[in-house]
Amino acid sequence: MPDTTLLTTEQAAVSRPTVAAGPRSARWSRVVIPIVLLAVLLVLWEYVPPALGVQSFIFPRFSSVIANFVAPDILKLMGTSLLVTLQEAMIGLVIGAGTGILAGFALAEWAALRQALYPYMVAFQSLPKIAVAPLFVIWFGFDLTPKVLVVAMLTFFPLVVNTMAGITGVDRDRIDLFRSMCASRGQVWRKLLLPSALPSIFAGLEVAAVFSLLGAITGEFVSSKAGLGVLLLQQQANYYTAGVFAVLIVLAALGVALNQLVQMLRKRLLFWHSNSDGRAS
Repeated sequence: MPDTTLLTTEQAAVSRPTVAAGPRSARWSRVVIPIVLLAVLLVLWEYVPPALGVQSFIFPRFSSVIANFVAPDILKLMGTSLLVTLQEAMIGLVIGAGTGILAGFALAEWAALRQALYPYMVAFQSLPKIAVAPLFVIWFGFDLTPKVLVVAMLTFFPLVVNTMAGITGVDRDRIDLFRSMCASRGQVWRKLLLPSALPSIFAGLEVAAVFSLLGAITGEFVSSKAGLGVLLLQQQANYYTAGVFAVLIVLAALGVALNQLVQMLRKRLLFWHSNSDGRAS
């Protein structure tokens, strides 16, 4: 009789690479498909506008946009403007996200406070920030403060909602289990509510990181002497569309970088939490 143990081992050895090839090919496709799509879009961007007779000041070729990243003087100006905008965005994000998380904790803890204040927060969030920004200029001048406040306004509400949803969404049976074990309110918060709310908080941070750039640019549109928003307005006033696209590319890359940074922090800190595809972070 054939050795069934040997056959089983050989079958497992043969089938194992097939099982492992699935996730590897999926990861490969997630990398290759976006790159191929981007390459196709860039080729179309380069050759379709002149083929259709579109003027360069209306829609420039991709090579004209890339030329802005080669010229040393323009590149230096973009770098300086980028640092200004990034400073405004990061300070406002820290203030807005920090106060938003604390407010979310308070609203989740006290239902009466939530019923009293949450409608006003929604009303305040509904105000167009471009309309509120001039008031900040009148009150606080033309320095860093108005831009930081606009960023804080935009990043505050997503953290309030996500923090509150993460805490109030904890299973009531788990809370009752902690209380049945004579856990104090502080222990319930530290060991149950806060860890359970962290995935939702980081989801709000991913949104707020992108909103911080929007807030900084909005504040610079209203009042600023430097920054990517000011550079964008200058290029627009000169009808230099290639420069406008160059600034937009920088903003898009910065937004993706901030979003990826938050995701990296989430994976590092929430290693126990599963991703949407079911794999551990």
